Amino acid sequence: MEPIIQLFTQWRTQMLTLGPIVAGFGVAVWFIMNSLSGIMPDWMQSARGWIQRILVGAIVLGLAPALITAFISLGGGAP
Repeated sequence: MEPIIQLFTQWRTQMLTLGPIVAGFGVAVWFIMNSLSGIMPDWMQSARGWIQRILVGAIVLGLAPALITAFISLGGGAP
């Protein structure tokens, strides 16, 4: 179990620098896209669902370090 915890801890520390930037960018682009939806061309309107799925994935990826930190802290009491 220890190698798995170490792997996630290393990944979390690497993502702490990139994660908030990715999540913030995803939220900003989603807000801009939804506020400008009335003037989007037809091809972009048809791809809007896929773009939103990609942005949700980016937001979840950006929040992943916080989720991993929470899960590690739940099991942190064991020796």
